[in-house]
Amino acid sequence: MIIRFIGMLALSIVIISSAFAKQLPEVQLPSKLSGNNVLVLYKEFNSFSQQIAEYYAEKRHIPSQQVVPVAIFRDPDKLSQQKFESIYAQISPHLTKNIKLIVLAWHAPYRVDCMSITSAFALGFDKKYCSHPSKKVSGCHKTANSPYFNAESSSLWQNNPPLRLSMMLSGTTLIQAKELIDRGLASDSTYPISDAYLVRTHDRARSTRWPIFKQFSDLWGDRKGVQVHYVDDRWNKTSTQIKNKQNIMFYHTGLTHVPAIKTNHYLPGAIADHLTSSGGRGIEQAGQMKAFRWLEAGATGSYGTVVEPCSYIEKFPNPQVLIPSYLYGDSLVEAYWKSVQQPGEGLFIGEPLARPWDRTQLEFVDKKLIIRSQELDPDKAYFIEQQQNESAPWKRVKARFSWNKQDVKIIIHQATTSERYRIVEDK
Repeated sequence: MIIRFIGMLALSIVIISSAFAKQLPEVQLPSKLSGNNVLVLYKEFNSFSQQIAEYYAEKRHIPSQQVVPVAIFRDPDKLSQQKFESIYAQISPHLTKNIKLIVLAWHAPYRVDCMSITSAFALGFDKKYCSHPSKKVSGCHKTANSPYFNAESSSLWQNNPPLRLSMMLSGTTLIQAKELIDRGLASDSTYPISDAYLVRTHDRARSTRWPIFKQFSDLWGDRKGVQVHYVDDRWNKTSTQIKNKQNIMFYHTGLTHVPAIKTNHYLPGAIADHLTSSGGRGIEQAGQMKAFRWLEAGATGSYGTVVEPCSYIEKFPNPQVLIPSYLYGDSLVEAYWKSVQQPGEGLFIGEPLARPWDRTQLEFVDKKLIIRSQELDPDKAYFIEQQQNESAPWKRVKARFSWNKQDVKIIIHQATTSERYRIVEDK
């Protein structure tokens, strides 16, 4: 596997207190996912699904025209290829060039034939992403690789049409779904001092990732405020060493049921998953532990498979890619998708726009808004637009740009009233 540190150690961070950050406007960048890039789908005539979608749109400033109902009735676990394609045709007029992320505000259906529904929306339905593309194929098989694996987001957004990621956002109750959304928002630009636990268990079939875990732990150690712990828990048959832990940001293991997860404290933006066969098959309590149990315990993102994947490590998140990507400033959905080489059968769930480590910082000095960013290309020209509120038009404003290698400092004078700004590439 490729380990991408991407110059992270050179990244300087300006930390803004949470109390002050609340006074700051939203700033949208061409290469950075925001609410403007999200299409939220909810189930038509389903008030639970609609309330999740509307709450998310409100909190992440997603335009109302990008919150769209789809005709899914009787809460099926699985959609046929034909039904999925009819839904996709229904939403196609809403898939404008700026849409880079499709959020599903439900927990069923979670599957399209032999693919997960998040992968079907992101990659398009294609049986090359399935272990068993037909009834004639049996046994364990790998699938096609994702074009997003360990890739740069900006290169994929330039595709025509751009590759769109997808994530499921839901909960057992509306309160749980709202708490999940709130955790995502609370994570933004927190630069947490945290721990990652990569656990080898007694379950050999489900601990196939352990060599990656150990190698990465040895290489990483304690950097950028994240300490990576490789934990050999093979002697624990019914319990685990990972209980009553504080400040968890990453937790990856392999078991049918992971004990004591609710005894731990997960930081906003935390990612946790367990390699097992049925983690993505619904939200109920029966059978193998579902990925939604992690969200209920306090995590902000998780992953599970919807069909029998066999224990190929390529079909599950790789922390060697996930952790550096997240710390380098990717949103949760970007970092998670990048970490799975063969995600066709895997379901991504959580609050996708969570971004604990941000490479763009804001501050007010007198009446000037100062933006410092490492997310713009010094070889391109940009201009700034402002929006007073969600219903107001975007208007261009004067700003002064000063570059220092990959860093840019932008000063906007008299910037005190607008709710949001956006940096636009001048083509």
